[in-house]
Parts: sequence; structure tokens; C-alpha cells
Amino acid sequence: MMMHIMVEVTLSIPENVFQHATRLSKATQLNVSNILTEALAFTLPTLDIALAADEPVSQLDDEKVIALAESQMPLEHDERLSELLYKQRENHLKVAEASELLSLMLVYRSGWWRKTEALVEAVKRGLRSPLES
Repeated sequence: MMMHIMVEVTLSIPENVFQHATRLSKATQLNVSNILTEALAFTLPTLDIALAADEPVSQLDDEKVIALAESQMPLEHDERLSELLYKQRENHLKVAEASELLSLMLVYRSGWWRKTEALVEAVKRGLRSPLES
């Protein structure tokens, strides 16, 4: 078994995140600290892999930059994400669904970051005008 050196940190998190961790803690019989540690341990490497696998937006040709800037999450993922978020709001999310929700949130956020990078690159290249605020 691999030993990991633990580093103690103090972290301020939104109250609703703490409430979610508390509910998972009760459902899984793990303490909140372990829930948050496991969530970070699962999330961060997955994001690293997702970001590292993609070619830098600045190296994409104009057509790919525009396609990425206009991209959207696949409909079936978007619908499932909405369903799980609704269940979470209503406190009906099962433990197994929590990991699915986390995975879909990672896919969504990773796609959102790539889309944002592509929008910035498209404006920089003059392929589209800046978004209005």
C-alpha cells in the first residue's frame, strides 16, 4: 500500500459545499475531512489529465478554434447533469449518483474552460467580435 504524506491546510469553502460534504459524511459514515480529501483527490488528477490531453488552443487552426468556441456539452450529458443537480437540491441524491454528478461537473467545467480559451483566441485572431457585457 502506498503511503501519502499529508499536508494540513485551512480552507474556507462555501456553506452549501460544506452541507453537501456533511450529508455525504452521514451517508457514508466517513468524516467530513475525509469526504473533502477524497473529492479533491478524485477531482484534481482528473482535471489535470483532461487539460493536459488537449492541444493548446493557440496552436489550433481557425476552424477548430471557432468550432471549440461554439461547442456545447452533449445533450444527454447536459440532461443527466440537470437531473442530478435537481436531485442534489432536493436532497434526493444517492451516494452512487454523487460520483456521477462529480464526473459530469468535471466534464462540464473542463469543456467550459476550453470553450472560454477558444473564445479569447477567436477574438484575439479577429475571428469574432468580443462578447458584450
